[in-house]
Amino acid sequence: MPLTFAEAYARVCPEGGAVSPNSKEYDDIIELMRQSGHTHFVNTIAIDSAPRIPRSVQESRRFLETPQVTLPSKHISKREWMSVDANKKSFLNALNKNKTSS
Repeated sequence: MPLTFAEAYARVCPEGGAVSPNSKEYDDIIELMRQSGHTHFVNTIAIDSAPRIPRSVQESRRFLETPQVTLPSKHISKREWMSVDANKKSFLNALNKNKTSS
């Protein structure tokens, strides 16, 4: 499920504070949202808003349900995932938590 800005903000800035656009924290928040599957509304705007001409009897019906196209999820590499500081910190914390003292 895609992260919202507030959820990604809570991961990147757990203490809170202001985040200005185009800062490192803001870029990390946007990257976390993108990696979780969030698509920006600009990418979903229809290019051509002219009505389509029906090609079959089923398409010419008034209340035909529009088929939904789901995009395949993009594989996130380890390097991409570790590029976000919040992910890197949580990964290192998990490693250090499981480390046994000798």
